[in-house]
Amino acid sequence: MTANSSPTTRALTVVTLIALGVGGLAACSASTSKRASTLDAIKVPDRIEVTSPAFTDGSAIPRANTCDGPGTAPTIRWGPIPATTKMVAVVVDDPDASGGDFVHWLVVGLKPAAGSVPDRTANVSELDNTGGTRGWTAPCPPAGSVHHYHFTVYALNDYVCADNSDGSTGPDCSPPAASEALGQIAGAAIAKGVLTGTYKR
Repeated sequence: MTANSSPTTRALTVVTLIALGVGGLAACSASTSKRASTLDAIKVPDRIEVTSPAFTDGSAIPRANTCDGPGTAPTIRWGPIPATTKMVAVVVDDPDASGGDFVHWLVVGLKPAAGSVPDRTANVSELDNTGGTRGWTAPCPPAGSVHHYHFTVYALNDYVCADNSDGSTGPDCSPPAASEALGQIAGAAIAKGVLTGTYKR
């Protein structure tokens, strides 16, 4: 856009850029939702114990971890995992969301051992959620309905890596986009554990 563009031209350019951004986000959200639904449906042994000091399985998520409070991520912990695990991933999704399965948190690169998130150690990556932001996005369902949030820990027999031709497919590889990561998790999962929290506004 040149300095001597007319006000009408400048306005149209801004509107076009906004439309492209919104369209791209919508496409990304749809892709992430579809991948999350597919991931939820995979059949692997429920062998991993998942707990949280914030809530018990099937109980309400504290307001502090939702949009009605500070919106901080709850601490999620898991116990022993299969010996053949190469990486652990955590996916938090809401299958009750009106626009399709909404991913609230997607973490990859976690060490193949018992652990917890949030985890700020090297190689741990928080990817984009369905809302288009990186990391945890707090539950914020429409008023009147109870939503169920699945905090799922996956043990993987492969690494989640970007296909960027850098030759690295090990623990130090670059993470892929969220929708790609969900597909890779589905293909590499050998065990999982689920902690379900609810929230109603």
